[in-house]
Amino acid sequence: MRSIGVLKEGERRRLVALAPAGVARLRPQVKVLVQKGAGRAAGFTDEAYLEAGAELVDGRADVMQQADVILGHDSHYRGEKLDGPKTFLGFFNVLNDRAVVDAYAHNGISLYSLDLIPRTTLAQAMDVLSSVASISGYQAVLLAAERSLATVPMITSAGGTLRPARFLVMGAGVAGLQAIATAKRLGAVVRAYDVRAASRTEVESLGATFIEVNGAIDTRSAGGYAVEQAPEQLERIREVIHSEAAQADVVITTAKIPGKSAPLLITEEMVLAMKPGAVIVDLAAGTGGNCALTEPDATVMRNEVTILGPTAIECSCAHSTSFLLSNNYTAFIEHLLKNHAERPNDEILRGTRVVENGVVVNARYLGN
Repeated sequence: MRSIGVLKEGERRRLVALAPAGVARLRPQVKVLVQKGAGRAAGFTDEAYLEAGAELVDGRADVMQQADVILGHDSHYRGEKLDGPKTFLGFFNVLNDRAVVDAYAHNGISLYSLDLIPRTTLAQAMDVLSSVASISGYQAVLLAAERSLATVPMITSAGGTLRPARFLVMGAGVAGLQAIATAKRLGAVVRAYDVRAASRTEVESLGATFIEVNGAIDTRSAGGYAVEQAPEQLERIREVIHSEAAQADVVITTAKIPGKSAPLLITEEMVLAMKPGAVIVDLAAGTGGNCALTEPDATVMRNEVTILGPTAIECSCAHSTSFLLSNNYTAFIEHLLKNHAERPNDEILRGTRVVENGVVVNARYLGN
């Protein structure tokens, strides 16, 4: 590997895969080519990249031709003619968007997707899913607070006292825990549910009340992720959540299962039972949604309840998200440089390698 290229993402994403700090960290080992304007939407100027040691190139085609490794947050290969073998590295969400992989199944192309990073201590600094989820949970609370008819904290004034808003958070992974922490800092009363019993301690440590539903399927072999529940258990969960949602001012749903559709947690009947002015922010909208009425990237009104389904909410905080992702990508590239010769046996490289010289090789992708 002699050079890394950073492409300018589409206008919708606004992110950049490598911040100037990442360039400075990698520059002693490899040449870094950055497309002009790549970081501007995320708050990073071309001048900052130059100061960090990057070389600016005019357009996308220049990056694609000159770089050995091409770095991006989204799928960005469009079938262009390439000069020599290329390695694409990014966050491609391949288990839920399988068509992405087909574009890279050509001779001379290899693909690493960091959404497949194994959940190990060594790989922790490369965990793009956690970075995106942290920002998503934070932004979900701010979005809900803006759209809610109620104030989040208790406010006492000459006109009386306003009670704090009631938040219900579904899913206590990284996004859910960040949503809980943010809502609590704003002064909300927060209740939360997760199928993983181990989540109780984390939820309660943030000052929220854990909702318990007995009988959930919980397995450590899932690497910390939630697993698909039996239909009868999902029904028990919905029965408990029905009464909880009816009392909530805001419901934030974050439940996702890698490679599968999001579980349905909030039925239309539940929405109709919610109080007028309540808000649902469905962070699983991109994989089918946790709410039956969610529409991706749309606002749905039903019975005076607002249902929001953002699929790229992390991009509304583009500078911070790009900073975190840049650190993840930089750590991964440093690992790749150090262990390139051992890549067939290295757990991290084997786990994230999807395509090798045009052939799909990832066991998790093939078995999904």
